[in-house]
Amino acid sequence: MYNNNINNSYYGGDFIVLDRRYETFLTLAKTVSYTKTAQKLYITQPAVTQQIASLQKDLQIELVRYERPNLIITSAGKELAKYIESVRIKSHQLLQHLQSPNDKRSLKFGATLSFNTIVEPNFIKHIAPKFTNIDCLVANTDQILTQIDNGQIEFGLVEGNFKLSDYDSIPIFKDDFIAVCNPQSPLANQKRIDLKACLKFPLLLREVGSGTRSILEDWLAMVNHSVSDFSKIITIGDMSTIISLLQTNMGISFMYRSLLTEKLSTHQLVQLPLTSFDITRTLSMVFQKQSYYETQYHQLADDIKTILAK
Repeated sequence: MYNNNINNSYYGGDFIVLDRRYETFLTLAKTVSYTKTAQKLYITQPAVTQQIASLQKDLQIELVRYERPNLIITSAGKELAKYIESVRIKSHQLLQHLQSPNDKRSLKFGATLSFNTIVEPNFIKHIAPKFTNIDCLVANTDQILTQIDNGQIEFGLVEGNFKLSDYDSIPIFKDDFIAVCNPQSPLANQKRIDLKACLKFPLLLREVGSGTRSILEDWLAMVNHSVSDFSKIITIGDMSTIISLLQTNMGISFMYRSLLTEKLSTHQLVQLPLTSFDITRTLSMVFQKQSYYETQYHQLADDIKTILAK
């Protein structure tokens, strides 16, 4: 019988001794294919099968199973794979520092479009002297979290929902999430508006996986509606285009107030006084738990706070 609680002598606090079987299993968890795993590792498929069987036997944990014709990574297997990936990333960071303790290093991070618009380019300009190279991925929340999990970026600046227990995070600032339209819209300049009135207009929104879309969808679900209830949905991959279309009176949208400071103050756009719509979200820096560079991330988060306070 397998024990699906990962609590074994192979583990030692924050470190795991990664023999070949763990690396093989991590590759299998990513490919979900013995054939592809063998190809990636340049070993035979029977060797992969043998290593996985040996690892399961030693750990007494069911990591994979077949539900014909599919190979399934068990919940315990997924947890183990995530832990192995995390240790691999931390080990790389530690070795990088030990090999060049006094050298500047490269930095790769991600930012959602909303966060990117608010903090850049000032943030990159501020931190440029501290790093040899800087690579910033601008993507939606889901894509950024995936790249953090895979070690492709170190941290993400996100405003969307994420599972707090899966990451360490540093709150940066709070922002109001508002409904907005053109001042020429029939919805503008009213004291109160209910959702039913808004549904008659086209909705401009980001793609699936974006933080702002998730916030809107979650709120709509709470009031027994969905984005499909609007008269038309126009999905756009960036906020600047959405804002431009709002200025042509194409419909309504929902986004962070910080993105619209100038447009609202000059009355190019107006906030809709939507009934029972009072949403504030914390924009955060998110990174892998117990990262080797956590102290530096706190310093970078303070840099962002300083920039935003100006």
